[in-house]
Amino acid sequence: MPRLSQLDKRWQELMSLCAKEAELRAGHNHPKLLRFVSEQVDQMAAEMGFSSRQIKTREFRAERNGDHIVRPIVE
Repeated sequence: MPRLSQLDKRWQELMSLCAKEAELRAGHNHPKLLRFVSEQVDQMAAEMGFSSRQIKTREFRAERNGDHIVRPIVE
């Protein structure tokens, strides 16, 4: 099994947080947890270099090479 890079791990974590955020929004409960997860998504996406528009719209994309993330696609 290929070893995951730090970028691969961060990307997986960001995608996991986005999925949890969508699940919490759909459930319409746990507003404090939703706010916390949303803040985590905002912070991680900013650290990865995504623009404020991308963060606001949750449009995160990345360039891949096989199973590995090469770089985030930022605007």
